[in-house]
Amino acid sequence: MRYSSVRCRFFVLASSFVELSARSGFSLLDGASNPEDHASRAAELSMHALALTDTFDLGGAVRFTRACEIAGVKPIIGAEVRIEGTGPGPMLRLVLLCENRTGYHHLATLVNEARLAGQRGFPRTDFHRIVPRAEGLVCLLMADAEDPETPGVTAAIRRLGVLFDGRLFVALEHHGLPADARRCARWIRFAEGRGVPWVPVNAPRYARPRDRIVCDVLTCLKHGVTLDEAGDRLRPNAEWHLKGAAEMADRWPADALARTVEIADRCAFRLRHLEVKLPSFPIPGGGDPQAFLRGLVERGAEERYADQWTDAHRRQIEHEIAIIGRLDLADYFLIMWDIVRFANRRGILVQGRGSAANSAVCYCLGITAVDPIGFELLFERFLSESRNEPPDIDLDIAHEDREDVLQYVYDTYGRDHAAMVCESITYRGKMAVRDAARVLGYSQEISDRLSVEIERGGAGEAAERLTAGGLAKAGLDPAAPRSRALVRAVRGLEDLPRHRSIHVGGFVLSAQPLGELVPIERASMRGRTIIQWDKDDLDLPGFVKFDLLGLGMLTMLGRAIRYVRATRGVALDLATLPPNDPDVYDMICAADTVGVFQIESRAQMNTLPRLKPRCFYDLVVEIALIRPGPIQGDMVHPYLRRRSGEEPVTYLDPRLEPILKRTLGVPLFQEQGMKVAIALAGFTPAQADTMRRAMGFKRSHRAMQAVEDDLIAGMRNNGVAPEAAAQVLKYLTAFANYGFPESHSASFALLVYASSWLKYHYAPEFYAALLNSQPMGFYSPGTIIHDARLHDVEIRPVDLAHSDWDTTLEPGSGHGPAPALRIGLRLVRGLGAKARDRLRAARAEGPFRSVEDVVRRSGLGTRELRMLAEAGAFETLWPGRRDALWEVLRQVRGDAGPLARRVAMNGEMPLPPMTDIERIAADYRCTGLSVTGHPVAHLRPALVARGVLTAAELKEASDGDRVTVAGLAICRQRPGTAKGVMFITLEDETGFSNFVVLPDRNEELRDTLRAPLILFGGVVEKESGVVNVLVRTAERLDLGGTALSVNSHDYR
Repeated sequence: MRYSSVRCRFFVLASSFVELSARSGFSLLDGASNPEDHASRAAELSMHALALTDTFDLGGAVRFTRACEIAGVKPIIGAEVRIEGTGPGPMLRLVLLCENRTGYHHLATLVNEARLAGQRGFPRTDFHRIVPRAEGLVCLLMADAEDPETPGVTAAIRRLGVLFDGRLFVALEHHGLPADARRCARWIRFAEGRGVPWVPVNAPRYARPRDRIVCDVLTCLKHGVTLDEAGDRLRPNAEWHLKGAAEMADRWPADALARTVEIADRCAFRLRHLEVKLPSFPIPGGGDPQAFLRGLVERGAEERYADQWTDAHRRQIEHEIAIIGRLDLADYFLIMWDIVRFANRRGILVQGRGSAANSAVCYCLGITAVDPIGFELLFERFLSESRNEPPDIDLDIAHEDREDVLQYVYDTYGRDHAAMVCESITYRGKMAVRDAARVLGYSQEISDRLSVEIERGGAGEAAERLTAGGLAKAGLDPAAPRSRALVRAVRGLEDLPRHRSIHVGGFVLSAQPLGELVPIERASMRGRTIIQWDKDDLDLPGFVKFDLLGLGMLTMLGRAIRYVRATRGVALDLATLPPNDPDVYDMICAADTVGVFQIESRAQMNTLPRLKPRCFYDLVVEIALIRPGPIQGDMVHPYLRRRSGEEPVTYLDPRLEPILKRTLGVPLFQEQGMKVAIALAGFTPAQADTMRRAMGFKRSHRAMQAVEDDLIAGMRNNGVAPEAAAQVLKYLTAFANYGFPESHSASFALLVYASSWLKYHYAPEFYAALLNSQPMGFYSPGTIIHDARLHDVEIRPVDLAHSDWDTTLEPGSGHGPAPALRIGLRLVRGLGAKARDRLRAARAEGPFRSVEDVVRRSGLGTRELRMLAEAGAFETLWPGRRDALWEVLRQVRGDAGPLARRVAMNGEMPLPPMTDIERIAADYRCTGLSVTGHPVAHLRPALVARGVLTAAELKEASDGDRVTVAGLAICRQRPGTAKGVMFITLEDETGFSNFVVLPDRNEELRDTLRAPLILFGGVVEKESGVVNVLVRTAERLDLGGTALSVNSHDYR
């Protein structure tokens, strides 16, 4: 149906049409396309502008703006808000579009207040909030009511007409249903009778008709039903897609379509028009922030460099301060300096890393701990005038104290001016398959099978894996209509927003109220608020991000330092640990690095004996070497061969020697790539950083091509031989995607050395701190305890009469100062935060004296008490685990039955004690570790009879030997760079051994490889003292029929 006389189609198309109310996936469970899809579809339809109007949400605005700019479409920023009806009035939907910056500030504030005023996930607003914020906004009243001729609608349109004088329009939707025609006709008469212009919108939920299935799936998820159960909850046709002028002209007159263009022309606001400013740092006594920053840096330089000061130091610092001044970033550096100062005053360990470690200013301010001048790091990797991007400082904070630092920032700058960045969690393959399968009525079993088939794929590959055999392997017919619908749904769901969470550390600050710039909403964690934009959205509107990250290793190191002070009376400082300790480096070279930061993985342990680190820079190289870049670029083995003298050090061009000399002619770091471009292609430092970004993770083919052209031209002009130029280009394009920053690696190397030094010199304190900082690192508490025993640390079992919640240190049994380590109650499975609080409260009243005392005062439930008894925690109070369990249950139940009377009369328990193997199995079941003994040790006589080697004996085997080795599977890895190869680490009573399972063996032995206790047969591969076993056979072992529960850390 059309609403005026027939007009010339050519005339209609000439007048064009702009969609003013599109929704994206940021209208959660309603919009079924991403902002980029809408922008690209608008360009295909020759639509010169498009409005994105998600419900109470501006989260997609930046992505939408970028996509529109690329597509040549004018982005219109808006949002839909809903006013709940009062009395007889209906709920009103208003689409608000930004004409200018004032309008945007008003819209952001409205959405912000609605998000904070309502319950989380249920924003709300009212007329009173809209009244002072109507300026700068165009208002579309959505014509939802079947009959507008009601007192509520009449009063609302009158009120809106006053608020939005000349900027109010009635918006009509027609999706081909008979009811739509009747409703639109009524609203047109109603609007025209009151002098309110009207415009057509299609209010698309998805970009293309084929995406209807995605919209239907989201609708079902919203209502918790399957597709067959959804009924009229689903939209009845596929008309809710983005339509162009041609389709809209079939239903609407030209003058109505033209009004959409007029409105679009009025909306001139762009997100790039925002002027985001940082709060001014409160300088004592007032003053210029740049001058205050200079004074801090000069004092810091005197402390950091002392007698090392040269003209090169002065020039570099002056260069950096000048750039900071020209970019007006003094407040940024002062704010970060103040955060570090707060942490230092509180005794909270912090350390800056990432590209900030390239800055001498950051080093002098105490933000970072690596000397960038000594390491010859490029400042432009961190900050560049030509890049027009804010700096990025990653500040690692001891994770147990991080909340104190975050709340300091909130308190200092105010909650109206500070918030955390959100992380937009999007659908990935596994979740897309599970949700789509559930809606389409597939069983949980089928859903699980499908998930298994696609879990090996990368991002965006789920639908392709389904069509490439995943459906058939899961027992489905790929040609069946429901199977095809599943594939379409999964393809559409992938990358759609699913929910928001808190970014791992991003914080933003603003001088003006933050809610005027971007809506804020409550986070799931108490005391936290997040903005609706994620980290990738911040650059375009001009936000500067502060990354305040929690790092478990800093927590662990802080604890270890406190423990050493308490047990030995020795005050340690990470900044003054003795450097270059040969004993510590001997330990590292032997790959004795369980629990050591960054170098405890199987791959790192295999590399350490070959690289043989003897100084700090060797640790920097080691950290960077085992990364996807060097591995995929085939740089690991050439470097190791050159280091051991097996291969000569060569350079593609003599000019590369100063750049690559420290890494033996092998490029390992991002900064080296930048320096190569500067030396051979004549790039400036800023151009080199642009190259790094163009070749980065989210690389653009167009940007890549432009950079490659410039590199080739530059090298040709600088006389680089064509063969060498081709090799350099290959290195740069292949490596820039995954190369590790040298500054980042150097920052981490400080923690590698500190944790290694503590492990060697203060092992009990090191292991206690490591256990009390879990979860972190590569290994389970059971493996950590086993490694501690291998280092002669005295381990004492969990015991309610002696154990605290945390693992503690007690006077040792030996003659030396080394303390013993008492297992904490936190390692008993099934004890959570409530149990912790109850136990601590009870212990504060005095130590436990008996089983009855524990039952009465602890407030623990039967299941928790039972687990403690089986773990042996009552041993001091009531010897014998089964006896203690019986007594616990008797106390809980008040049992005075026949068994209780027999015990009272005879004075003995009728329960047999546990055998050694039963106690070990109970230990692993209840705590994941055993102080009683190692499971494999109890199997050793039988294993020796079969010729099975221990881990210690395996180290003495020769290359090519056929061996059998048994142990607990403590780690399984299938890294993406290994092409289907699985790496497994076994643990026995003597140590650890590594095994390699090739893809064909992996498939054949799949079930056995999941066993907790495995016997492997295979061939030894030995190189530079590093032993691996290439698996040929695998056998599941058990403890004489006793089940064993092992915590294996499995990684992909």
